[in-house]
Amino acid sequence: MKKSNLKKAIWILPILLTGCTYDIPEGDIKDFVDRLNFDLAYQHVNTGKSVITATYYINGEVDGKVCSTTYFDKTDDTKYYYINTEVDGSFIGDGEDQYTYSNEQILTYLDTDESVKAFKKTDGNLDKITYRLEDLNISINNFFYTELESGYHRGGVYYGDYIVANCGRYYSCFSLNEDKTCLRYAVNTKSVNSEGDSIYTMHDFTVDEFGMIINLSSKSLYYEKNITIETTIACEYNMEVEKITEL
Repeated sequence: MKKSNLKKAIWILPILLTGCTYDIPEGDIKDFVDRLNFDLAYQHVNTGKSVITATYYINGEVDGKVCSTTYFDKTDDTKYYYINTEVDGSFIGDGEDQYTYSNEQILTYLDTDESVKAFKKTDGNLDKITYRLEDLNISINNFFYTELESGYHRGGVYYGDYIVANCGRYYSCFSLNEDKTCLRYAVNTKSVNSEGDSIYTMHDFTVDEFGMIINLSSKSLYYEKNITIETTIACEYNMEVEKITEL
């Protein structure tokens, strides 16, 4: 069985499937979901941090791990983006779904002279790379989403559109906190893949009132092979970012 790379492990969520739209019952959850809007979320969040970890277990032991930590600041005069990816174990290699490095950092920011500075350090080797302001903005936007189709944002930590499309169909899996400021989705499922493997999945995420992920945990156990794939996400927003200007 192949190990998924970090992007595949994080963003493929097989529990909720978009398709037919189901009405959301009247009440607090519907009121929460009706307020979700990408433009409002983007305007509200000026700085952010995410820690995304994908871990591959065999027989209960860690076989490979990828951890990616991202910081950004999108205010006009201090645009800043930094990502640090650390790779261990069998995720390192020359296979299709493996990484060719154990550590890579990418730093790009708008300097005081309004030029864009960009650097990449891979396993200690530093390179200056060419970034335009457009590229810096794309990197920041990718924190929120990486794909946009017919107004539907996916592939980042903005989950508002995802919830709007699926909450009615899977309404019983959603719940609000006591203050009605956070929405949680949690479910355990069992399925069988094309190879006949029994897959047990435990999926749980919580978003804030703007539809931005606060935390996520997704664990899939391939029972016959005793393989577990686990993805976790933890995010913070509108906090002070300690910025570096060199790697």
